[in-house]
Amino acid sequence: MLSRLVIASVALLPLVETEVKAGQRDYLQRGEEKLTDQIEIKYDRAVRDVLSRAWRTDVVLRMVDIPPFQPEWVAGITRSGDHYHAFEVTASKHIWSVLGFGGGKKGDYHSIHPIIHERAISPSLAARIAALWRRVLKDSRNYGKDTAMYLDTDQFTYHLSFLPRERLTAYMTGWGQRTEQLINVAGALADYANGAREKQLVQAVQKAERKLGI
Repeated sequence: MLSRLVIASVALLPLVETEVKAGQRDYLQRGEEKLTDQIEIKYDRAVRDVLSRAWRTDVVLRMVDIPPFQPEWVAGITRSGDHYHAFEVTASKHIWSVLGFGGGKKGDYHSIHPIIHERAISPSLAARIAALWRRVLKDSRNYGKDTAMYLDTDQFTYHLSFLPRERLTAYMTGWGQRTEQLINVAGALADYANGAREKQLVQAVQKAERKLGI
C-alpha cells in the first residue's frame, strides 16, 4: 500500500506550487465547521457513517483529511484503560465522487466500506503525539481568518481529548508551518498502524517536536 504520508503529500502538491498558506501562516478555526449547505451536510454525514470508527468514544486523538480527489481518511489514537492503539481508517472509494457531487453518476455510498488498521502503541509515544496536537491547537497564534479562496484543496480537522476534561477541536483548509507537522505525524501514525516500523513514527515525532519547539 502506498504510504499515507506520500498520499497526503501528493494530494497537497498543487498548493505548494501556488501562493498558498502552505508556508508561513496557519489559519485554524475553532471547533468543527458549521455546515449550512445541504450537499455539504449530506456529504459530512456520509463521511462520518463510512469512517465511523474514527468517531467512537475511545478515540482520544484524530486528524480527518478530506482530499479533493482521493478517498477520505482519518488517523488517530484510541485508549482503553491504560492501553493505546494507533489507527487509520480509509474509505474504499472517494465518497464525494460516489455521491455524484463531482458531476459523475450518483451512487449509493453504502457500497463504500472502511479499510481499518489498528496497532498497539506505547503510552509514552501516544502522550508525545498528543503533546504535539496540544501545542498547535492551544496556541492562539495559529488561529485566524483567511480571506483567500482555495479550490481542490485538502480540508483537515484536528481533535484532542487525551487529558481529563480536555477537548480541543479545530479545522483548516490547507496547512501552514505548524499544522504541517501534525499532518506529517498523522501520516506516519497511519503508516505505523498499517505495519511500518515504530522507528519511522518516532522519527516523525522527533522532527515535529523540533519544529514546534517541544
